[in-house]
Amino acid sequence: MSLQKGLVSVIIPLYNVERYVEEAIKSIQNQSYKNIEIIVIDDASTDNTYQILKRIAERDNRIKLYKNQRNLKIVKTLNYALTLANGEYIARMDGDDISQLDRIERKVRFLMENKEFDLVGCSVKAIDIEGNIIGKTVYYSNSDLLLRTLKYSTPVAHIWLARRNVYNKLNGYRELPGVEDYDFLLRMVTSGFRFTNLEDYFGYCVRIGRKGNTIDSLGIKQRKVHRYVYKLYKERLKKNIDSYSIENLKKFIKTAPFLEKIHLFSSKNLYKAIKAKNEKKYFNLIFYLVLSLCSIYQINYLFDRIIYRMIIMKHKK
Repeated sequence: MSLQKGLVSVIIPLYNVERYVEEAIKSIQNQSYKNIEIIVIDDASTDNTYQILKRIAERDNRIKLYKNQRNLKIVKTLNYALTLANGEYIARMDGDDISQLDRIERKVRFLMENKEFDLVGCSVKAIDIEGNIIGKTVYYSNSDLLLRTLKYSTPVAHIWLARRNVYNKLNGYRELPGVEDYDFLLRMVTSGFRFTNLEDYFGYCVRIGRKGNTIDSLGIKQRKVHRYVYKLYKERLKKNIDSYSIENLKKFIKTAPFLEKIHLFSSKNLYKAIKAKNEKKYFNLIFYLVLSLCSIYQINYLFDRIIYRMIIMKHKK
């Protein structure tokens, strides 16, 4: 089978990204891998996102554009997109990010040449709202290392490319907002599938600091859901089944409103600290990092990151 023969369905859920959506879609339209369908679902945006998408879709018949009648959030929108996808492979894309133009080609080639893997990600760059690079995250390829660090970090960025049969087996994403990708990967592990990354390839730019993104809309609940998902993973390892339910999830993430406000303040200062580090403004880095420690959940998150880095450093020796 030639490299360009397998159809790739690129699913793009988006909401209120009028400032960024054209650049995001263009980075998929111009991919070096041409055999793609682009399934775009606007989740009832209240700005001009859908109007911009209509104009773009009129000029490219690979784009299949849909709009939810009401805001269904990320998980339901993703699962709807999966019902519309015809591809042998499924790729994710967000409406405010940017893909390198050979991203899909490199990942398809990898899965074709490495049949033992079912899903592949890549390392990513972080960009701010203006498109400036403010950081990089390496996602590692060593399978043993990925398994050892599962508790502390999502092993593959959500913008992976996977074989269609993985989605069929797992029945798509579960209703775990903000960490649906992490849950998907952990369910892959307990179902016998394998994933990895193109470690040395920074094929994607993730935009952070935008109002309305995960750090804004989920905050402390995302930290709690992360813990809940890992708890479910441990249950499956012991019993081959877990206790997931919407009711159990709600109980697990219930939080006092004042703690949510404190954590949001903490998260915004952590973002400022990351930006200060990239700009080599070390006094600002320390100042904002100290402010971010007002949330116990942020402290736990940073502690997990330290353990994660220690495992990585030990692996590299």
